[in-house]
Amino acid sequence: MRISVLAFCTALFFLILAHYAQASSLKEKIKENRNLLQKANFQEKYILKELNDIAKQIKNLSLAITEIQNKIKNTKENLTRIHTKIEKLKQKEQQLKNNISKEIGTLITISKTTWINLLFNPQDINDFLRREDYLYAIIQSEANKLLEIKKTKQQLKSLEEKLKKEFQELESNKEKYKEKEKELKLLKQEKETLLTEIRQNKKLYKETLSILLTAQKELEKLTQEISRTRKIKRASSEVTSKGIILRPLFEVKGFLYPPVEGRVLRFFGLDRDLFTGKVSFSPGIFIGAPPGSKVVAPFSAKVVKVRWIKSQGEVVVLDHGYDFTSIIGGLGETKVFPGQEVHTGELLGTVGASPYGPSGVYYELRYGQKPQNPLEWLNLKKLKILR
Repeated sequence: MRISVLAFCTALFFLILAHYAQASSLKEKIKENRNLLQKANFQEKYILKELNDIAKQIKNLSLAITEIQNKIKNTKENLTRIHTKIEKLKQKEQQLKNNISKEIGTLITISKTTWINLLFNPQDINDFLRREDYLYAIIQSEANKLLEIKKTKQQLKSLEEKLKKEFQELESNKEKYKEKEKELKLLKQEKETLLTEIRQNKKLYKETLSILLTAQKELEKLTQEISRTRKIKRASSEVTSKGIILRPLFEVKGFLYPPVEGRVLRFFGLDRDLFTGKVSFSPGIFIGAPPGSKVVAPFSAKVVKVRWIKSQGEVVVLDHGYDFTSIIGGLGETKVFPGQEVHTGELLGTVGASPYGPSGVYYELRYGQKPQNPLEWLNLKKLKILR
């Protein structure tokens, strides 16, 4: 009976050590999540600043495009007015040309007939000369008007060409600004998508941090509870089990049932943590398995403790007697209770889903004060070992 009490106390002691290891891992995860949250806050502020700068650039471009569009509108109106003036001048020019042609024709006709008439009536020469001078004066006046129209028309055409060039430049600048505006809007959209992603991650980091802090408190409470239970058990006797036969595990070394079938993802000793990615000492192994997979007792034992810990899942502690203790974690549902006796291969529960990495079972085997390499004690036929 004394041996059984000592074995139970030893199991409790190493359960506390296991929880200390879990607490240390939790502290690392809490620190990591705080760093991620801080980084997300910095990224959020930086992207908000970038979005503010992009919004200012888009606003300035929009104002510039509006200004160019107004200039284009004014230039179009000026071109229309100039074109109208040129067309009117062309009509006037044509009218003057027609008038000059008629007047010249009239002058020629009058000259021919008048000179013949003068042969018979010489006294009419003064009237003839006055009419001829008058026609010459009219023709000269209209010729001068025609020259003035041509000069004005040429000036208007030069101005029209200049305005057309300005119009083309304005259109070109407008297209460049619009292209730049389009690029900035796409960049703004990308930044907004990234900001949404960062804010979602930030929310996830906050929720994860809250879960980890709660888990840390639960671990501390569990450790205190185990310590109190250990003190009580030291002062009391324990009734030996009649339902199961406890044997030293040395007799079945290499034949223990794996708590779950699957691939070994983390090994005993120095290995990389599946959740933090850091190399640290592992007193047990982690066997990957899908959620819902059956978890069984490696060997006959008495259930010492069953406790659900946030982010750690259900943890079951088994006392095999003779100073051997199994610690099995990662369960989503348990089928046993403290004080229950279980036989080899009996169902303990099922694998739970993990929010922090692959799902599976953490298994730790201890003899006295020393953690054992579970792979030296388990039947490896039901495990996949790739290292």
